[in-house]
Amino acid sequence: MYHGMNPSSGDPFLEKQQQQSPSPRRLFAVVLWLQLILCFGPAQITGGFDDLHACADPGVPEHGYKTPSAGVFFESAVVRLHCQEGYRLKGSSKKICVRHFNGSLSWKPSDKPVCLQEDCLVPHVEDAEVHNKTYRTGDKLIISCHEGFQIRYPDLDNMVSICQDDGMWDNLPICQGCLRPLVLPHSYINISEFESSFPVGTVVYYQCFPGYKLKGTKFLECMYNLIWSHSSPRCLDVEGKTAYLVLECFLFLISSLVSKILKGLCSVRVPPKGTDFLI
Repeated sequence: MYHGMNPSSGDPFLEKQQQQSPSPRRLFAVVLWLQLILCFGPAQITGGFDDLHACADPGVPEHGYKTPSAGVFFESAVVRLHCQEGYRLKGSSKKICVRHFNGSLSWKPSDKPVCLQEDCLVPHVEDAEVHNKTYRTGDKLIISCHEGFQIRYPDLDNMVSICQDDGMWDNLPICQGCLRPLVLPHSYINISEFESSFPVGTVVYYQCFPGYKLKGTKFLECMYNLIWSHSSPRCLDVEGKTAYLVLECFLFLISSLVSKILKGLCSVRVPPKGTDFLI
């Protein structure tokens, strides 16, 4: 006969209920974790229930990587940034996960380093040959212009182009010839409309459209100072040419009309003499 039940007597049902009941400490951790999510966002809450706060992944610069490459970054965690071969890091290579007065965590320093090219790319300069194929920071550009073209720098007081530490060229020159000469109305020249720069010694030949006469020099030559030898010629309307053409057209029309009339008259047959007509 049972006078009562002892919960510690090994009843399977009671033992299962006790195992499933969450402890107060566990419930407090869950509530605190939810509050942190609301305050700081889910990006920094990556540590789980036992380690509730961590820094977000700092990411990597383009053409770079970090060590460690992945994981959860708790307080005092250190990340080091590196660049791929051919690039160098501009900025801090070391970041530390630190805690602020409000309890939040973030990376220090907060700036975002970048990976810059160590070498300048070989530039493309029209009508020129670039001699060196590798340029590092501080190197001078070595080029030579094609025959008939002359080198020109944007900065006339600094006749050199240097590879900068950001992989870009400063004061990049051009190889220049004579600019395309002016082509006035009713005229044309013997060069392609797509050409815009011409080497020293180039000769341009001008011609006029029918009904116009050239006034000026037919030939222009590109001189060593990159200026054409003469001004562009003009094509003028031939004096009286227009009036003559109008008169010639009018006379032709009159002549054609008269010819048709005469032809019609000549085609009328005249009856023989003494022929009676019936009316």
